Amino acid sequence: MSMMRIMGKVAALAVLALTALPARAVPPLAPDNLCAAETNAAERGYGIPAGLLHSISIVESGRYDSAQKATIAWPWTVMAEGQGRYLPSKTEAIAEVRRLKARGVQNIDVGCMQVNLRYHPDAFASLDEAFDPAANVGYAARFLKGLFGATGHWPTAASYYHSQTPSLAAEYRERLMKVWNGSGAAETRLASVSRVAPVPHMPPLKQVPGAPQVEEARKAWRQQVQASRDEAARIADAYRSARLAEYQLRRARFQEARASLTTSTRR
Repeated sequence: MSMMRIMGKVAALAVLALTALPARAVPPLAPDNLCAAETNAAERGYGIPAGLLHSISIVESGRYDSAQKATIAWPWTVMAEGQGRYLPSKTEAIAEVRRLKARGVQNIDVGCMQVNLRYHPDAFASLDEAFDPAANVGYAARFLKGLFGATGHWPTAASYYHSQTPSLAAEYRERLMKVWNGSGAAETRLASVSRVAPVPHMPPLKQVPGAPQVEEARKAWRQQVQASRDEAARIADAYRSARLAEYQLRRARFQEARASLTTSTRR
């Protein structure tokens, strides 16, 4: 038997041995680790500076945990009418948003990254997806990456994540930089998830290139690329809508102030 045939058989046996291994179950993360795990993975996946996306989540949905002595981002957070609500479960968070909408409230921030449902109406297909930490953080990561593409500066992009109004962006940036530069909360939570291995979105292929599984993977990849492009367009529209809304608000306030000044002058 030639060496080539021996090596071929050894390789085949190795493949069979690997494919025969049972998959190990990944234990579910506790709710207080969900946001941190997703932001940690998204920073690596999208090329965002380490700790920045996580720090945004701390500012957006963070609450102090006395048992862990750390501020953590909570995945079932709902902000509306100037009040933050830290719900105990995803189901209760969804129910709270539905109650708010039933009362006519539209300006609602949800999830780890507090994505605003009014200014980002097409971000998620459903409330269930909106409160999925992976989907919530993923959308926020892509939105932040788009802001960085527009500004070329990460701190500015992070400030604009909150608002494009200069005064609000400056205030938010000051709070965020304190967390990112080492107030203690960010480091605590990042250290706790540093050993969490990211779960791949697609299992490794077990056959050689050209097999039907590979063709399916290529098709799925093309669909994913198209979906990413479509979402990028939606993010750009949301960004423009948010800026337009803030401009209209500033203009309305200016007109009110001018009208008030005119009335005072006439008197």
